[in-house]
Amino acid sequence: MPLHKTSRTLQPTLLTLRKELVGEWQHPRTGKTAEPDIFEADPGGKEPIRLYVVWSKWKDIAATDRSDVILDAFEAVRGKNMVIRVAVATGFTPDEARSFGLEGYEDDSEG
Repeated sequence: MPLHKTSRTLQPTLLTLRKELVGEWQHPRTGKTAEPDIFEADPGGKEPIRLYVVWSKWKDIAATDRSDVILDAFEAVRGKNMVIRVAVATGFTPDEARSFGLEGYEDDSEG
């Protein structure tokens, strides 16, 4: 089976989100309500990297577009040698993160 090269060309709306995400990766804001909230699992080790970005702005963005934005932003900040190690790049809204059970986004109503 031949290998086909794919390319990601982001629409203008997604380019704006990418720019904001790059800025957050380069200069993270602090505080409980700071968004986007970026989770990098094993960024310094030898294992595959898992990226989760929690952001209210994902609300009307398709899952595949979210992943493309995250991968493009990660590559812009960390380079090609790191982006090839990414196994998962997923974007969640805060509500989706709670449903998924992402640490720090547990449902506060239980308990």
